[in-house]
Amino acid sequence: MSSSIFLFTGENSYTLSMELTKWKSQFAEKFGEDALFEFTDQNWDFGQIKQALYASGLFVSKKMVVLYGIPKDGDDANALTSDKIDQFFDDFLKNKDLISPDTLVLLVSRKPDKRTRAYKWFLENAQLKEFSLYKEIQLKNFLKEELAPLAVSDVETSHFLLKVGNDMFRLHNEAQKLKLGLQSRGATVVTNTDIDEFCFGKMEQDSFEIFDQMFSDPIATVKIFEKMQDDGKNRNEVMGLLTRGIKIYLTLLDFDQRGITSGKEIIAETKLHPFVVNKNLKLVPMLRGHRSFLIAFFKQLIELESQIKLGKKSDLYFWLFLKSQILSLRS
Repeated sequence: MSSSIFLFTGENSYTLSMELTKWKSQFAEKFGEDALFEFTDQNWDFGQIKQALYASGLFVSKKMVVLYGIPKDGDDANALTSDKIDQFFDDFLKNKDLISPDTLVLLVSRKPDKRTRAYKWFLENAQLKEFSLYKEIQLKNFLKEELAPLAVSDVETSHFLLKVGNDMFRLHNEAQKLKLGLQSRGATVVTNTDIDEFCFGKMEQDSFEIFDQMFSDPIATVKIFEKMQDDGKNRNEVMGLLTRGIKIYLTLLDFDQRGITSGKEIIAETKLHPFVVNKNLKLVPMLRGHRSFLIAFFKQLIELESQIKLGKKSDLYFWLFLKSQILSLRS
């Protein structure tokens, strides 16, 4: 097993990224930025990669070469084409002995295809750095660390996870936002009310993804619903995000009819999240022409929910109904 080749892998993108960043930062601080080479699909140059791996440096002795997408990665954001991978790996097997002991090679493949010969070879010959998804107790401890020195109990961390989800990048960002907000007030304890006030929920993000393009690109919106259905998204959650989103739009339209267009006034009266109000206020001119659709859609959703609970309609009908309603906006 090589002491200078490392395979970074695992579906916990946050901890993988943090550890990788630490390695790169410490190396660059010690040996200089010129000693660090990174290659992704965006700047993949086979000639430069060979130069970085096998050639002696004129100005540096220590080198770190980071290759993203080797072995084949199932994560689309980190993927390389098969021809690039095969070209690299065939050449690597021939020339690996030319790699200096002073050169660190870091391979990054978050969801490696374990059937490939490259993965099997590196699994046997590289040092494995595996980053697994956190379990609930680990996520709660992570939140407590992120929010320190604020006091937060398991009740609040459970509420935080329920609202924000388990993506650790989002958890980190929302925790920092909550922490800054509470510290600016001099607070020392986190409550569920604080979480609801400062943190942006996962379902709210899904809601914006839908409503941002519902009227401008109905087909793209239908594709979002299809993906939700394929992913087994809970119908009640989808129903909730739709009715909440429509209620926000109708609320803003009501204020518009009253001649109130100030975000501050609307926030003060409704207690809606400032981001929600300010993001959607700019849509009001467009929404005016869809007021009747929104009212009818909202009523139909409520009626459909009642019919499903009574067993008169199926969950499958719910998804078909959503698609038909959105596609009607094309006419």
